[in-house]
Amino acid sequence: MVTSLRLKTLMKLIRSPFILLLLLVATLSSCSSLKPLEYRSINNIYITGNSGKAQLAFDLNLYNPNSVGAKLKEFNVEVELDGVKIATAQLLDVTHAGSQSEFTIPVSLNTSFQDMMRFLPSGISMLSGADIPIHLNGSLTVKKFIFKKTFPFDVKETLDTGKIRLGK
Repeated sequence: MVTSLRLKTLMKLIRSPFILLLLLVATLSSCSSLKPLEYRSINNIYITGNSGKAQLAFDLNLYNPNSVGAKLKEFNVEVELDGVKIATAQLLDVTHAGSQSEFTIPVSLNTSFQDMMRFLPSGISMLSGADIPIHLNGSLTVKKFIFKKTFPFDVKETLDTGKIRLGK
């Protein structure tokens, strides 16, 4: 009896246009204020090559500071190693980012022999153990429900050549 009375009261409140408008505004404002995803680190770096083609692969660790989970829908980023553009990274699959948690995007770049030749003078420093600067520049799009927001993405990092693995 008490439960059905509470249910009827709740239904009356929902039918009220003011309450419905208030709920709608609260829902829309919480979704539209998405914060940009934050860069954390680059791990598991591999370089492989054969037949004049080279592949650079790594895991990009990001953090979702939002109080709600969201989907990373688009990720278009140019990758430069030591100032030389190697390739453009794009997201192949939609990735879920849990609320206030870290997640990983596997990034795999295919580049031509010509692009690697432009990097070669800088890449020789890899053999000496010197760190290599990497620059990721582009944008990423985050979506929650029907709301979508594109953020700039610009990260400058130094790769420890001791952690780069050749072959896979």
